[in-house]
Amino acid sequence: MRISVLGVGRLGASHAATLAALPGVSQLTVYDADPVRAKDVAAPLKARAVGTIDEAFKDAEAMVIVTPTDTHAPLIKRAIDQGLPTFCEKPIAIGIPETREIVDHVKRKNGRLQIGFQRRFDAGYRAARSELERGALGAVYSFLMVSCDRTPPPDAYIRSSGGQFKDQLIHDFDITRWLFGQEVVEVVATGSTKGVPQYEAMEDVGTSAVLVQLADGTLGLITGLRHNEAGYDIHVEIHAAKDTLAIGVDPRTPWRSVEADAARLAGPAYPSFFVRFGDAYTAELAHFLQFAAGQAENPCTAADALEALRIAEAAGRSWRERRPVALSEIG
Repeated sequence: MRISVLGVGRLGASHAATLAALPGVSQLTVYDADPVRAKDVAAPLKARAVGTIDEAFKDAEAMVIVTPTDTHAPLIKRAIDQGLPTFCEKPIAIGIPETREIVDHVKRKNGRLQIGFQRRFDAGYRAARSELERGALGAVYSFLMVSCDRTPPPDAYIRSSGGQFKDQLIHDFDITRWLFGQEVVEVVATGSTKGVPQYEAMEDVGTSAVLVQLADGTLGLITGLRHNEAGYDIHVEIHAAKDTLAIGVDPRTPWRSVEADAARLAGPAYPSFFVRFGDAYTAELAHFLQFAAGQAENPCTAADALEALRIAEAAGRSWRERRPVALSEIG
């Protein structure tokens, strides 16, 4: 299959390298707004670097979009209109109307669009979901999700990111729906600019906490932190009637970890998200190749991305207005 990757920054370059190593990719083409970077990424992969988006679309059989967020929607539309199976990193767009427009467009065109929420492919999360689905934990009462970046991203990134709720915590909002198989009905959010006072002028926060309530009454606390130099720390605790289950914690925990049997635990913090979710990124793109070939179902749809964005929008509104926000208020 002939695959074109649009955008080869940190994540795009990683995706290109992963695709180059996967069976079934007969030709890999890379495009970037910086042509030198495109050539530097392409050379060791024996890929083809092109200087325009038109060249990247020419003769492609599938598209992988890892460009800046504000370009996602028009590129998705072009790919879908051309009949190309498409993988796009989150989010589809910063705003709900633009995202909903893509959801509707994909549906009208009967297009194939997989969104990049890689945690759905992580072994720990998948094992936890399996245990939840078979009722091994009994009734789930509460959960805790922690997401820590190692160092704050550049301020220029923050200005265009959509904010911590839509940028960093969007993964937690998506995985909440996927893990527990139900919708969030209400959120209460707060945040702080401690350590990053410049974020106040950007209408953003560097530390946040979001209390969510699921449809069955389960309560979840989701916390985000932009600065934790010990490393990239993503972990979950699930508290239920019969047991407590942990994902991504270190072996010292008294709780049973779903990774323990596979000896996957290497401490709670990782040097980068590429290390923490390296296997998940590979599994995600391997699945995309199957999906593009018509051999697998879509594991993460545009509609899924819209629902995660609605939770993020509710969290942002709750933080700004200092009140609980029902999801029914959001679009």
